[in-house]
Amino acid sequence: MSPPFHYSDLANGSVRLLWLLPHDAAAGENPRIQCRFSQSPLLDSETAHPFEALSYAWGPEENPKSILVDGCEFLVRANLYSALSHLQDRFIERVLWVDALCINQKDTTEKGRQVQSMAKIYAKASRVIVWLGEATHNCGDAALEYIRSVSDVLAAEFDEKMNESIVNLLERSWFRRVWVRYTSPL
Repeated sequence: MSPPFHYSDLANGSVRLLWLLPHDAAAGENPRIQCRFSQSPLLDSETAHPFEALSYAWGPEENPKSILVDGCEFLVRANLYSALSHLQDRFIERVLWVDALCINQKDTTEKGRQVQSMAKIYAKASRVIVWLGEATHNCGDAALEYIRSVSDVLAAEFDEKMNESIVNLLERSWFRRVWVRYTSPL
């Protein structure tokens, strides 16, 4: 069993970045998710490391999953575990900013500073990845593709099956987050 994870102090004006390490192909179908942290200045673009920001809904607390961060055990919610599993590559490291991991959730001072910087964090990301959850037969890729194909068509032309699929997609918890519903462009 690995020791529990302990955060190091975060320098002012910096963010923690999560390096999602390649999965071990020898580990079979469910390799252990392994990561490491680094710090990067948020505003200094010359020394800041490029990163992708993950936007997702945390989901329920029950049934947490274990990952390794800097060789230590770290429990994450199932929805984040699923997202990291899908983002993990077999060959290359992926550098991410993930709020539940990159912010010490038990340090209210750090949490307050980082939450105030979230707009900057997402703006500085080279890409924002939106994780809506696992695809299902009636919600997911088909609904998104349909939305794309009818973006210029009146809503009245939606057929009932696709309308249900789109409603199921838009009812996912990610769409109910305050900054998703009420965020204005920077």
